[in-house]
Amino acid sequence: MFNPFKKRKTAEVKTPAVEKAEALAEEREPEDSQKPASEIAAPADTFTEWCRSDIRGGIERRERNDIFESYSVFGEDRGSLTVRYFHRYPEHERDFDMSYSRELSFEEFNRRLLTQLDRGDMKLSTYNACIQRAALCAAVESGAIYEGFSDSENAALSDFCDSIDTLTDKSYLHGDGVFSCDGRSAVGDESICVRFRKLLPHDALYTEAAGVSREPAAGYDIENLWIMSVYNRLYERCGSCKVMTLTSQWSVDRESLYLITAEGFRGIDGAVLVAVGEAACFRRFGFYSLDFSKK
Repeated sequence: MFNPFKKRKTAEVKTPAVEKAEALAEEREPEDSQKPASEIAAPADTFTEWCRSDIRGGIERRERNDIFESYSVFGEDRGSLTVRYFHRYPEHERDFDMSYSRELSFEEFNRRLLTQLDRGDMKLSTYNACIQRAALCAAVESGAIYEGFSDSENAALSDFCDSIDTLTDKSYLHGDGVFSCDGRSAVGDESICVRFRKLLPHDALYTEAAGVSREPAAGYDIENLWIMSVYNRLYERCGSCKVMTLTSQWSVDRESLYLITAEGFRGIDGAVLVAVGEAACFRRFGFYSLDFSKK
């Protein structure tokens, strides 16, 4: 029976403005929304690699001691200086995974490069090429490139170390920008290390380092007799020497390392940075140890 009170369906009438809005919405909808997640392509990686450090092993203390391998990659990502860190656990038989990717200031970027250089995980030529690119990217003055000591300068440093008669059993090693002299004290059998290199364009000498205090000192402030003797010989051969004491705040024994900037060293062109300390102290001071020639 016909019900006059029943509401009848009427065709929906769309205004031109509504039709236009719906058409625009359909155009904006990405095609990938119709695809399964597995088929949607990942965004392109915009990172450009400039250099990477050598692979280094270590032990990470978690539930147990896990042996791991790691390396760092330095470069640029959309105009920002970037470092990426990769690691893996060999026992898992997997490839390296990226632990993190960080944008850094020029100073932070340089500090990380110097740390890799000093640990022996990067060559001086690699550092030079990378820091020049970084300076260009960050609009920083690049400075002159330091290629290391020449043969004649190595000979002058060897002659100087020969003159330190308070040290015995001396052994020399040079390469990759550093001249190294290891010896033992004439009395007491203390291990004394002396490292030489020239100042880098963006040296870490005057930058802050976590856990390390820096204090200007005079030669007579050096407490260790054998380190004092190295300073005295250096002072005799140079026009001027500036001393800085580095002390580890994380060491119970408050271990110290002495950095001496020597100007006018006979036979050496330019200022020479000299690090002197006991062998056990060097590992506590990161890029200040000047120890990468050992690698």
